[in-house]
Amino acid sequence: MEKYDTMGNPAEGTPPPRWKQAIVEWMGLIPVLLFLSYLIKWLGVETMWLKLIIEASILVPLLKFVIVPLMDGLFSDWLYRGVDEGQRDKPVSV
Repeated sequence: MEKYDTMGNPAEGTPPPRWKQAIVEWMGLIPVLLFLSYLIKWLGVETMWLKLIIEASILVPLLKFVIVPLMDGLFSDWLYRGVDEGQRDKPVSV
């Protein structure tokens, strides 16, 4: 089975089911979010708005460029299982 670089990229063909994408992204998000939360607490950041700014500024790019592509590569066999082979390589009109 062919591996895909990004989840649901319309230029790459038919995306996997949204529920599978959500599960895989959640599995990648939770450990990183817990680590960041404990790191920010250890650094002594007290105000809620500052915690949110720090977490979001680190987490969003990390998700977009590291976690989602990594998790997609690890779980691509499961993500794309059941997706019609003939439809995978056809572009999706949005």
